[in-house]
Amino acid sequence: MDRNDNSPKTPIDRRQFIAGVAALGASTTLPAWAQKPSTKTGVVRVWGEPGPYGGVAVDAMNEWAKKFAPGLTFKLETLSWDGVYVKLMTDLAAKNPAHCISVESPIAYQLMADLLLEPLDDVVQKVGKNRLVDGVKWEYWGAWKGKQYVLPAHHQATQMVVRTDIVQELGLGDPDKWSWDDMRNAARVISEKKKDMAGISLALGRNSCTEYHFASLLHSAGGRMFDPANKFQVVFDSPETVEALEYLKSLQAYMPKGAVSYSFLEVVDSIVTGRAAISFYWGRPYGRAAEENKAVFAGLQSFNHPRHPKTGRRSNWNDFQGWCIPRPNNQYVDEVKAALTYYQTSPEWLVRYCHSLMPNVSPVYKDVLADPKLMTHPFFQTKKDTIMNYYVNSLPHSSSTGNEMLKGINPLAGIVHGRSILAQTVQKVVVDNWKAADAAKWGAKELEGVRKSNLRLLGGVA
Repeated sequence: MDRNDNSPKTPIDRRQFIAGVAALGASTTLPAWAQKPSTKTGVVRVWGEPGPYGGVAVDAMNEWAKKFAPGLTFKLETLSWDGVYVKLMTDLAAKNPAHCISVESPIAYQLMADLLLEPLDDVVQKVGKNRLVDGVKWEYWGAWKGKQYVLPAHHQATQMVVRTDIVQELGLGDPDKWSWDDMRNAARVISEKKKDMAGISLALGRNSCTEYHFASLLHSAGGRMFDPANKFQVVFDSPETVEALEYLKSLQAYMPKGAVSYSFLEVVDSIVTGRAAISFYWGRPYGRAAEENKAVFAGLQSFNHPRHPKTGRRSNWNDFQGWCIPRPNNQYVDEVKAALTYYQTSPEWLVRYCHSLMPNVSPVYKDVLADPKLMTHPFFQTKKDTIMNYYVNSLPHSSSTGNEMLKGINPLAGIVHGRSILAQTVQKVVVDNWKAADAAKWGAKELEGVRKSNLRLLGGVA
């Protein structure tokens, strides 16, 4: 998802591209199920985070409505990312959710385990069970107890974003071969040699961005929050957690001084303005830099995360962003299913979706990844390696708190993020100067409280 609190700016040449493909339409042979007319009237509310891709999807849904349900209008309601969890929980409790939601997997996992979502197995069959790109599974987006509850929208990995011009100038080697030690050394050298430039920029504030940056390090070290194979027991108080916290603390000396309050937008700004040379981030900085700082854009390249020196893991945070349909008080379930089928069976609309924010949102279907029209975006002329790292090469290293190291779906992760437990754990080390071992114990106690309070989501395990 686009990790900014404001509406993103238009990527380079996107206006020309959209004008060029506007006449393509969403031509596809739809199953009769998706063509069934509806006489319902009203506004179908669709939630999404900031970013133009949500608008593209809603445009596609409105094209369906114009053909098959002229009394309906799909309307996008944009939520800031750090406000998504509270907004979701508040509106669900008030029995007034949106009719369709674009949401990241950890939160979706909680909703499906709480039986608040409509099963989408019928939609999956219409969209195409065998269409997924290699290296992913349907359950990564959201499946629970044999039912699929989330339809893929995109996958979106963090990568190590690097100013390769600076790295080459200082002789710091090939970032694709860096270990944790190599990346830290590169950050140190850059901070020492380049005036007014931080070696690395990561979020350290009390927010989701900090949690995702830390989780990538935790999973690379081999650590996790919970163990789904053992009744979701808390396993956070571990040497791996301590190591990840200590490593993050060691990087702080080479970060901008304001990093202790950074969230998504501040990290992007530090990259785009040239105030930082390395970060962990999604693809958003490329569009910003292409418009605002072409010198930075020219030197930017993304790689898989640095290797952990012992495990060899290069875990990234991959947002498996998908579409789900709340069940309570939703009079438009059938219409949303049909509109999603229309949009998700149209390679033309799906290419537009990816192009709307390059290379931030990666295609999830093989036919879209192979579509020649996908390659018409101008970024493929100068950033093809980076694009393919986000689109393809990141997938073997995917992880998130909702599916840690791809070892099992965890419906507790959304609650953990709603309470900012991981970010608070990080801040105890980088702000309050706690020992990492003490912070790990504090975090484990908080996670144990989440587990005990939400056994209903786990099937009542003891």
